[in-house]
Amino acid sequence: QSLPNWGPVANEGRGRTVAMTNLYTDPDSRAERRRQAESLLAAAGMENYGGGDMPGLLNTILHEATHNFGPSHEYQVQGQTDDQVFGGSLATLMEELKAQTGALWYVAFLAEKGVLTPAEARQTYTDAFLWSLGHISRGMYTESGQRKPYSQLSAIQVGFLLDKGAIRFDPAVKAANGADDGAFVLDHDKLPAAIDELMGQVAGIKARGDKAAAEALAAKYVDGSVVPVALIGQRLLRYPKVNFVYSLDI
Repeated sequence: QSLPNWGPVANEGRGRTVAMTNLYTDPDSRAERRRQAESLLAAAGMENYGGGDMPGLLNTILHEATHNFGPSHEYQVQGQTDDQVFGGSLATLMEELKAQTGALWYVAFLAEKGVLTPAEARQTYTDAFLWSLGHISRGMYTESGQRKPYSQLSAIQVGFLLDKGAIRFDPAVKAANGADDGAFVLDHDKLPAAIDELMGQVAGIKARGDKAAAEALAAKYVDGSVVPVALIGQRLLRYPKVNFVYSLDI
């Protein structure tokens, strides 16, 4: 990952390389994330919960790779940058939505090429879905009313996939923990086609500079009622986020 992904530093090949891959890999964090997953997924869905590092790390790599594949913030539509076309917060949302949708899109691509096994692909989709639910649980806007790009992209993805039947929330199914009524079910046969459709929409919106279509996506899935935001928050916010304590031995 070379940062930043655009601008003079990137253009001149002076990006700095960073890697942060060991957060939330301690035993307590792993156990808590499993409990969170069990509160939202049906028991059958937990079969695709790997619990290891690979699915989350792969999602991060594919997300950042899709940023770097462009178009960057410097691209122009009819002489205007995306900040000028969409406005800063909406432009950021669409760039992050592009990157994370690309991360999902490349899962099927890698599976077709034999890089991922079917089981690894299912685990990666499941991990990405749980990542999205985590961000949805934190709300769509800051206290000052600014967009939270990760939360909003997550709501758009989950809402779109719910509409396409690639994900469904079944109120009659017990969650895997045996305590919560209602659970999410992922249809792994439908996911690749639905993600491909979303990727086409998002890429098209960015390429055309279609602000109205971007706002429509946000209005339907961020501000609408397709995604059960309150339920997701109620289940995930039972579990406080871990704090990190850093020390340095000299």
